Amino acid sequence: MAGKPRYYLIACGTSNYNEQDVLNLDSVPTDLQRVVDLLTQKFGYEEALTNLRLNPKKDELIKQFSYWLQHEERCESDRVIFYYSGHGEYCQGDRHYLLMEETNYNQIPQTSLPTEDLVRPLNNEGVKIEQILYIIDTCYSGVGISDVSKFTTQVVQKYQPVKGAGIAVHGIAACRAKDTAKEDVFSRGLEQVINDLSKNYLSKNNGNLYIPLDYLVDEINQIISSEQRASYSASGSEKSAQLFPIMPKTIQTWEEKQDELISELFAGLKKHPEDSLLQVNSFILSSKNIEKLVLDDEFILDCREIKKRLTELGQKPVSRGICPLVACAEWCRRRFSKQDYKLRRLANTIKNWQQEAIRYREDANLSTIQESVKKADLKFQELIKKENLRLQVEIEPEVDNDNGTGQGSGALLLSMNLWLESQDLPLGRFAEKIRLEPRESEESVSEQESESLYTNLEKILPNLIRKARYSLPERVNLTIEYFLPFDYFKTPLEKITFKRGRKLTPLGEEYPIFINSFERYFDPDFLEIRDEIEVKKQGLWNDVNNSVTEPSVPGEFEGDDIYYMGTDPSDSDLERIEEALPIAVWSRNVNQPLIEGEHLNLSEWQNWPNKIRDLRKKKNGLEVTLLWDDLYPKPSQRCRPLNTDHL
Repeated sequence: MAGKPRYYLIACGTSNYNEQDVLNLDSVPTDLQRVVDLLTQKFGYEEALTNLRLNPKKDELIKQFSYWLQHEERCESDRVIFYYSGHGEYCQGDRHYLLMEETNYNQIPQTSLPTEDLVRPLNNEGVKIEQILYIIDTCYSGVGISDVSKFTTQVVQKYQPVKGAGIAVHGIAACRAKDTAKEDVFSRGLEQVINDLSKNYLSKNNGNLYIPLDYLVDEINQIISSEQRASYSASGSEKSAQLFPIMPKTIQTWEEKQDELISELFAGLKKHPEDSLLQVNSFILSSKNIEKLVLDDEFILDCREIKKRLTELGQKPVSRGICPLVACAEWCRRRFSKQDYKLRRLANTIKNWQQEAIRYREDANLSTIQESVKKADLKFQELIKKENLRLQVEIEPEVDNDNGTGQGSGALLLSMNLWLESQDLPLGRFAEKIRLEPRESEESVSEQESESLYTNLEKILPNLIRKARYSLPERVNLTIEYFLPFDYFKTPLEKITFKRGRKLTPLGEEYPIFINSFERYFDPDFLEIRDEIEVKKQGLWNDVNNSVTEPSVPGEFEGDDIYYMGTDPSDSDLERIEEALPIAVWSRNVNQPLIEGEHLNLSEWQNWPNKIRDLRKKKNGLEVTLLWDDLYPKPSQRCRPLNTDHL
């Protein structure tokens, strides 16, 4: 379906020739880079088929160009420029040829590429582009462009169902039919004309939003006519050439356009707030690895801050071709393109947005941005594998605010955030106050509550964890920390299963899982208790050589003041654990007591989360709970709502 015009550039040329009678052209790489920079930076073109840029094989060039034209992403509003630089030869009584690396000078028709063959793929079924401009920068290119026009008129037009409705084919020859083209001349002339447009064409364009190709060629000839003379021809359609848009980077400035562009980008991101928040924070974390990019490195918490951060990025200057806002969009696009169908659609939306934004961003280079983001992504993956990643699952009693009682409603609320040990705010948020309905059973009240929580979590938690896991690079270390109200300390959370292929696997056998006290970190009445426990934690984890039985903390606490190990603790034991201890481990099954020295060693306390995960794998039926309150960042700052309609 046709939409906004999209601009594509295919730039290729031959610099090296195997034939001794054909001189190498050292200027070709410079020609190609000059044209690529001009069209991508000044007019927002996206370079395609980059692997064909230098010294392509003739068969591979035509094959890949044909496939690209027929690709499902092409549409009726696409506009294409095909630029070729190299040697060209006219064989009398035959046609114009592009000499390739493997050309035999004594067999030019058999070993070179007929220039008209660049047009043949337009005749294939399913080609939907709107316009194409061939720029042939070779000797005798006037003949080559004439061949292009003849083929278009004689063959392509025959298949046009309606007059004027086919693909518009335009051609620019760097020199006339009998002339040789000088190295570096045409591309330099094109560059100078484009850079001088603000002084020439804009003052007398009469409202035209596109540079006419005949005007462009006339301006080039004023510069290069002492050496060669370019020419222009059109065929295939009555449509005027709309290949050099002047509106984006000349009449309308970035300052005038940036608010609209930021709103367009944000509109797509806020439809997927959890995924977008994670990727924007990941970009913030990695921005120091993108050349010359200096950002506020504090993570953001909600959609409002996504919009604010995008605005800040849009206000930062372009440095060495890198626009911070477009770089952030490229980071998100790369990540989303590897995920599910909805996010892949968002990635494609961002790709189209980039093409629009880059037109207005003076000196920004999309190719440079993509390469820098790619390198930063690789460093991010290395960093994230070294970090101690943790999913913090907060289980919060719902308060009946509607009736003003302030009492618990009986339901629970679930939130889940992803943290890095080195950061004070979460990297990602995957659930926000999901309501867990209470369920009735014939068990005691405490057993009923525990069973209700387990049943609710079994339905939703595995998919949430899976989503978080698939948002991260492969083979990262991930632990799970539950913040539980006291009444749910006995819930067998590690037994919740998830599907791995056809097999159901308990979470506790896949990840280190432990609990923490919800009241300790969210109830103001526990503030002093939390401070006292903090002293014990500092003594333990700031010197990992300590034994839990001989901690170096002020007051020389005894081991019982630091940890608990036992079986089926009483309610009073659990209350002491919650109010005094940073570490506790117990078996919930009186028939399978937890034995120090057999199951766990006190000397290895630092690695208990991993040791207990391994125990769960080896000891079938072992029911072990670990309370583990270390120095890892805690969710003391309650997050604002992730999404809101008032933005």
